[in-house]
Amino acid sequence: MTATTAPLRFPGQAAAPGIGLGRLLRTDRPLDLDAAPAGDPEALIGAALDAVAARLAALAETLRGQGRPEQADIMEVGGQIAGDPELRAGAVALAAAGLPPARALDETVTRYADAMAALDDPVLAERAADIRQVGRRALAWLAGERAPESDAPDGPLVLAAREIGAADLLEPGRTVGAAVTLAGGPNSHAAIVARSLGIPLLLAADPGLLDLPDGLEILVDGGTNGTPAATAHPAADERAAALAALATARERRAALAAGRHLPAETVDGHPMVLRANVATADDARGALAANAEGVGLLRTELPFLDAAAWPSREQHVAAVAPVLRALAGRPVVVRTLDFADDKLPPFLAANNPGGHIGRGLPLMLAAPEAFADQFRALLAAAGAAGADLRIMIPMVASPRELAACHELLNAAAAELGVAAPPLGVMVELAEAVASVDELAREAAFLSIGSNDLTCQLLGVDRRDPAATPALAAHPTVLRAIGEVAEAGRRHGRPVSVCGDAAADPLLVPLLVGLGCDVLSVTPGALDAVRARVRGLRHADCLALADEARALDSVERVWHLVERAAPPVD
Repeated sequence: MTATTAPLRFPGQAAAPGIGLGRLLRTDRPLDLDAAPAGDPEALIGAALDAVAARLAALAETLRGQGRPEQADIMEVGGQIAGDPELRAGAVALAAAGLPPARALDETVTRYADAMAALDDPVLAERAADIRQVGRRALAWLAGERAPESDAPDGPLVLAAREIGAADLLEPGRTVGAAVTLAGGPNSHAAIVARSLGIPLLLAADPGLLDLPDGLEILVDGGTNGTPAATAHPAADERAAALAALATARERRAALAAGRHLPAETVDGHPMVLRANVATADDARGALAANAEGVGLLRTELPFLDAAAWPSREQHVAAVAPVLRALAGRPVVVRTLDFADDKLPPFLAANNPGGHIGRGLPLMLAAPEAFADQFRALLAAAGAAGADLRIMIPMVASPRELAACHELLNAAAAELGVAAPPLGVMVELAEAVASVDELAREAAFLSIGSNDLTCQLLGVDRRDPAATPALAAHPTVLRAIGEVAEAGRRHGRPVSVCGDAAADPLLVPLLVGLGCDVLSVTPGALDAVRARVRGLRHADCLALADEARALDSVERVWHLVERAAPPVD
């Protein structure tokens, strides 16, 4: 492409917001799959996959040492894929039949990824991207690219690829200012990591971006100033505006942090409770530093994603006790195991080769002793830590299922001679909304999982780039959230939101107006949500929620909120 000073714009869809400025680095440049490097094909394929597994394992270890376990878990998933003996054997068999090693590996990876992408479960289907990323890294190794960061331009980078991998965002030695990808979804591991790191990410971008040379300065706008787009050769005023926006964002973060000591209440005095979604003791300490009123979601499956069997009681205690101790008696809502939400451990994958597996409560009720062991462990750990424990069950569909949980929990409590803690439910299924009055009668609290609930109610695939947190503003979803909140009020049960919608500035006034009591967000979002709540008037939020529920499209709701309660930049 001929160089030009005129701006070149490549539109996309925002999966992580913000503005980034940096030098282009294409992470999946075309490789010669038919090259025949010297050496035994089987040994070459094995060495390539071993190298990928070792690099991802080292990256996972580094991330754990930095107190970033969720990102480490994602890296370990890639390592497991690279070590899969069936993947290796399939590639070796094709090489033995005469294909060059790279071609054999590429065809095998493609076959495995396509099979995973075809699964009915969208969460499992999302794993296809992980398989392709492992394959890409192994192919690059075969082509002689042994150090992914060695050819990076100096300074902040804008990564671009047909499909960005989470590991691309986490490579040591890289400063990633933004990322742009042609494929992928808002719930891919890359999108999850980008949001957690505050890296702007565009999906479904114009493929012409990949024709540009590495090192070219690119401005990425995740929708801050209109249509999400990547711009090559940004005009001087655009570049200056981007730099000013980055400086303003730094200043705003500092200003928000200065307000941490203030109560989370509206201008007219309506109180909200802000809690944090955490996975580790470090997360919990960060939440307390941001003045969270406890934890609204403690995920318990993450330490066991590479488990060879159901976790023992001792393993459960070891995983949750540090978090409970760090919270110093503040409320902590612990979600029971929700395997297959993000990843599937080997012992379950081995028993379900077709990938058709339940998740959340159905999976646990099918293994009652493992479920009871988790209850026993939570009770023991909470007693030792003096914790204010509440237990939350994911993927509840009916009061009958909740009754089965009560029975198991009460039996575990009686066995240990302690009182059973409050037991609540996640409302993330249409069936749960339909029976929410009965659930509210029996549950101690209700917590809305906005991500899954939105996708199910609207029939949206979680991998669809349109499945952003702001989609929860759809009137259908708002009406469902309102039903849950009303059931909570009727029965005196607190209602929380622990999905991404709770941190979305468009959604916060609607959630306040619908009657939600608690917003539980990542520790890094607490400051902004507190400021958003403090800028609202409760009476206005009530009227806004009523008007929004009566509309007929999510776009109309967005426009309504932007006009009536615009977020502060």
